[in-house]
Amino acid sequence: MPLSAFDHSVDFTVGGRVFKTYYKVLGNLKAGQCPVVMLHGGPGMNHIYMTPHDLLFTDASIPVVYYNQISYRDFPNSPAEFWSMELFKDELDNLLNHLGIRGNFVLLGHSWGGTIASDYAVTRMHQGLKGLIVANTFCSAKLYREGVAFWIDALPNGLPEIIKKHKANGTTDAEEYTKAMQLYNNLHICTLDPWPQPLVASLDFSKGNRHPDFNMSKILKDWDVTNGLHKITCPTLLISSPVDEMWEPCVKPFFEGIPLCKWVEFQNSSHLPMYEEPQRYLQIVVDFFNVALQR
Repeated sequence: MPLSAFDHSVDFTVGGRVFKTYYKVLGNLKAGQCPVVMLHGGPGMNHIYMTPHDLLFTDASIPVVYYNQISYRDFPNSPAEFWSMELFKDELDNLLNHLGIRGNFVLLGHSWGGTIASDYAVTRMHQGLKGLIVANTFCSAKLYREGVAFWIDALPNGLPEIIKKHKANGTTDAEEYTKAMQLYNNLHICTLDPWPQPLVASLDFSKGNRHPDFNMSKILKDWDVTNGLHKITCPTLLISSPVDEMWEPCVKPFFEGIPLCKWVEFQNSSHLPMYEEPQRYLQIVVDFFNVALQR
């Protein structure tokens, strides 16, 4: 999406450098209703694939805030240490304060966005966070990596060996690697054929758009919120699928650690139930939202 398609932007200052956080609001944030703030996946993607959540506003009158997290494209040639979880939590707080909603909001994070959301709730829990939705995400980089390895090993017809060979040799642009990963993605990322256009658009946006070391095997390899989950005091909705790339061992600790946590599995989805089971997904989120605000 062109930047001009956003409604607004807010300055985000880091170490004397000023970035722009572009955002879009559905609804009137001054009407007193509690909005839901969307944290998209990635790192390096944008909010476009999250737009099925438009229905929260059009069908349930819940104000929705979308924004694009700053990315490598905003700061090319930046050092690896610039990119940190604290950076993204600071950006979120900056946006909440700018919008005047830090005292009353629900946070919905999907995939990578779910790691930001859970880390924010663990380390910056406050009265204004009325509810937390962590969708198709993980509580530990180590457990996430183990899950990916598990699902790769479960592939048929020698595909695990093909994937491992090309990763080891640095030849992941090989056609046989691409085909093997396409099967993996169709099983554990999105089961729809073809993939939804907004998802493809966000994935295209992400290409080359994060620091090469900012991933779960390098800079974020020790990221883990498991031991702090008891600090999350707001109602929490946990969304997962049995065949999601985010396998059960990296999801279950949320349910075990967060005091007020409801866990919903989408049996006919993989990583994107907002597309794979849209009607049920929307209803589950709306129902949770209403319950969270009744406390």
